[in-house]
Amino acid sequence: MKTFNKILLSLGVAGSMFGLSSCVGDLDLEPRDPSEVTNVADSMDGVLASIYLNFSTYGANGNSPVGGFDGGMAAFQRAMFIAEEIPTDEASWLWDPADYGLPYNGGLFNPNQGCLYGFYSRLMINITLCNQFIQSCENGTFDLSTPEAQAKAEQYKLQAKALWGACYYYMLSFYDKIPYADETTPIGSIPEQLPRKEVYNRVVAVMEDVVTKFGSNQVPAYGFVGLDMAEAMLAKIYLNAGVFTGTPDYVNCYNHCKNIIDRLGHGGYYGNGLARSYNALFGANNDQYVIGNGGNQVNEIIWSIVGDNVNLTSFSGAGFLQAGWIGTNGVSVTMGIPTTNKEENNLIVYEDVDGEQVPVKVYNYYDPTKYTKYEPKKLEDYQKKYKDQVIGFENVDGVDVLTVNGVKVSEYTEAVDAYKAKCDNAKEKWMTEIGNVINGTCFSYDPTQSVYVAQEWYNAGFGWKCMVARKSFVRKFEWDDVKMSKSSDRRVALWQTSANGFSADNISLVGDDWGKNGYLCPKYSNWAYNEDGTINKDASPTNISNAAGDYAAIRLAEVYLMAAEAILQGGGGSQADALQYVNWIRQRAYADPVGDTSHYWSSLTMNDLQNERCRELYQENVRRTDLIRWNLWTTGYTWEWKGAVQNGTNLPEYTKLYPIPTRVMSASNFEQTTGY
Repeated sequence: MKTFNKILLSLGVAGSMFGLSSCVGDLDLEPRDPSEVTNVADSMDGVLASIYLNFSTYGANGNSPVGGFDGGMAAFQRAMFIAEEIPTDEASWLWDPADYGLPYNGGLFNPNQGCLYGFYSRLMINITLCNQFIQSCENGTFDLSTPEAQAKAEQYKLQAKALWGACYYYMLSFYDKIPYADETTPIGSIPEQLPRKEVYNRVVAVMEDVVTKFGSNQVPAYGFVGLDMAEAMLAKIYLNAGVFTGTPDYVNCYNHCKNIIDRLGHGGYYGNGLARSYNALFGANNDQYVIGNGGNQVNEIIWSIVGDNVNLTSFSGAGFLQAGWIGTNGVSVTMGIPTTNKEENNLIVYEDVDGEQVPVKVYNYYDPTKYTKYEPKKLEDYQKKYKDQVIGFENVDGVDVLTVNGVKVSEYTEAVDAYKAKCDNAKEKWMTEIGNVINGTCFSYDPTQSVYVAQEWYNAGFGWKCMVARKSFVRKFEWDDVKMSKSSDRRVALWQTSANGFSADNISLVGDDWGKNGYLCPKYSNWAYNEDGTINKDASPTNISNAAGDYAAIRLAEVYLMAAEAILQGGGGSQADALQYVNWIRQRAYADPVGDTSHYWSSLTMNDLQNERCRELYQENVRRTDLIRWNLWTTGYTWEWKGAVQNGTNLPEYTKLYPIPTRVMSASNFEQTTGY
């Protein structure tokens, strides 16, 4: 599915995330000092790969450079999600009350919350790595004796600076007294803590220089960052200039967005650079829409944090956004009667073809040849199963057949016995009855349960039941019924709603109430998608122990929405352009064909744009910053459990910023964030 030689293997790095050697391997982190010395290899390619790894991973605690903290929660995407989404109207975390309890879910923070240490540490680690890589390129660590090596080093430094800028974008979003370090900061020195405005000025100067030096035709290889990512990140910083400095800069935001639109806003099904299907952007094969992959007409995903279910697994990214939302409840994969009577037990699926119900596929789950044979190597398992009986194997026509007390036994025979046992057990009988067929798989439904969801619906082998959505967020979508059970908006196609028994109301934010305290709103799945958004089962992963897709960190759709907002705020362009940008996004959201303007708006207000941005970019780590920019974080908009009150209440002004973690403050001479 993915050609990883394009990102890691070509850099001389091989292995899974748990086996890769990183240049932060010896870093016992106290993240007060982003210039702390780390050991680096003498391979420029390998060290650059380590930087990218620290945006894609880590997972297990033992493999995380954030000491004394859950490694999965300190992975970049997940750490930013914790900061940007969980305290807002979009999502809430149902477990671990010490870190994500009601105060944090409600937008109230204190320096002792461990999750704050996780995302602060991740940002400072990645800043450190970027700076030290640039220093290593300039101090003779790497062999740059040839013009080719020197040219490569210059390109690599630009990539490191673009990633550095992404980290400082979040630092600017979260803090007002920011430790600032770049490649000129001496190794081993503690960086100066600077005011937000000064850090903003320095960061935009660096990023403007990066954009200029990348050049107008620079296209990165798949998985790397380049001109479009750097310019999109610069536009995001300018979009929030009013918050970061007190003086908005929508002109620069619009100009940089327009540059990107001119380069990427063409081609594809709609002719505007957007992928035809919204859901395909978040599937197992979404790498085909990433800049530099070259396998598609469109390059909507401008910055991809690469993931893979074999070579680059993680408790972050697409996997986190699947597992965090889903689980299995009240549903079982149905195993029908194991019989050779095929006519009686086939299941025929009908589809509408030109108004006529046509049998299109026959599913036969009962062929005994489908059952795997007994294997001698599993003899110990069989001995446990048939305790105190004589176990052996007899070769029959070249096949080892299990014998129990001299009687031949087949797995097929056992399946028949197991089925009969379920039929006789009133509590298990439901598992023998097919209730629905989804993606070609039969499912049964437990009548004692009130909510239904299965991991198999997402081709996922894991589910944590950790997150639910707030009702105010759910209401922002356009539903076809008052129960908010169905919508023509494809952006909610994977959700579990009242149609499956879930309640949109948030009676609590605790795990024991899962199923009755909020909708499940997964955006990513582990299915491979065709261009039109239909599932391609044949191309989908069969190893579902991890997610296969990338995390789409910045998309062209976000650039269109930034440009539209900048226009409405007087940054340039025309109202007609802003309206067109938003209408293109709406057309794709409803899967309207080319030329169909059914879901187009005739005018555009800031409120319209805010709601559409919420619908399009949910779970893309922008929500908290958006609400603060629109002056809706503290007052003006109330959602469930805002301020740790069930119906919501206003938040104090100081919550627009995060406190610096206690662990950092105790090991440094830093000043605490204003208000804490």
